[in-house]
Amino acid sequence: MTFKRCFSVILFIYITISSSFADAPKVVYGIDNRVESEEFSDQRFSSAASSVAGMVWNKKLTQSQDNSEVLNFKKLSMQLYYNVCKEERFSDQIPLPTCTAFLVGPDLLLTAGHCINDETQCKQNTWIFDYTKGTQAINKDNAYSCKKLIDRKLNTNTVNVKDYALIQLDREVTNREPLKLRRDGKVKRNTPLIVIGHPVGLPLKIADGAKVSGFKFADLIHPITSLKKRKNYFVTNTDTYIGNSGSPVFNEETGDVEGILIQGKKDFYYTGEDCLRSIHYKNKSKESDEKVFRILKVDNLEQEIQKSYERHNR
Repeated sequence: MTFKRCFSVILFIYITISSSFADAPKVVYGIDNRVESEEFSDQRFSSAASSVAGMVWNKKLTQSQDNSEVLNFKKLSMQLYYNVCKEERFSDQIPLPTCTAFLVGPDLLLTAGHCINDETQCKQNTWIFDYTKGTQAINKDNAYSCKKLIDRKLNTNTVNVKDYALIQLDREVTNREPLKLRRDGKVKRNTPLIVIGHPVGLPLKIADGAKVSGFKFADLIHPITSLKKRKNYFVTNTDTYIGNSGSPVFNEETGDVEGILIQGKKDFYYTGEDCLRSIHYKNKSKESDEKVFRILKVDNLEQEIQKSYERHNR
């Protein structure tokens, strides 16, 4: 077996196993709606993208020898890094973040709980903003460290799902605003959704074309249990991948964040061509399986946001 084929098999096994856990990858439904954040037609969400960050392992970033204000990273395309097929969209772009997060207070980021195990791991990563198409280096002004893991919950019990982490950064985030969040109530079925994040670690992408899904036939067999399951999350058909975990999911009508992307179906399948291709599911409600943790189910979020503003006298 060649090294390339061996690597592909190992990666395929990893992706297959990962799909059974809380940090299961996400995938494409129907047409792939992902576009570059700066090219999205609705300016509300292009602007919101500036408040979305990517989590990067510290060891992936190195100090530039030419500029003390810049961090460099290895330029390895998604095709080479993950061995995806050349025909895959964005296969020539550079994957860097491993998870996504978003700004909810002057120095607060919210992400998925399965992205961060504990405070030690939190401090082993850097959170970067403005990692967009064509980025060749990271400006230190856009890079933030983890000062404190304020709260983290990870419960994969189907009746009481909890999956979030609230992080205090080392300083106030400048030149960008915390995102607007839902304050009460619940998002309705068929509400159009927008997601912003780093699919497969790629530069920021925005995807539309998704909706809040209703109950499946199997759910109706046990309606009480199904209602309990949906207490903390809702299901949708967003075009998202591993790396999108922690992404903000917006109500397209109001512009408010409805929740945090946490789970989904498997991303890729292995072809006989020694490369990986995206799985495309039918864009039907019964196929939808991307789970979004409701923003109102994050414990004490309003209080922590208030503390954040008080720390910075805003």
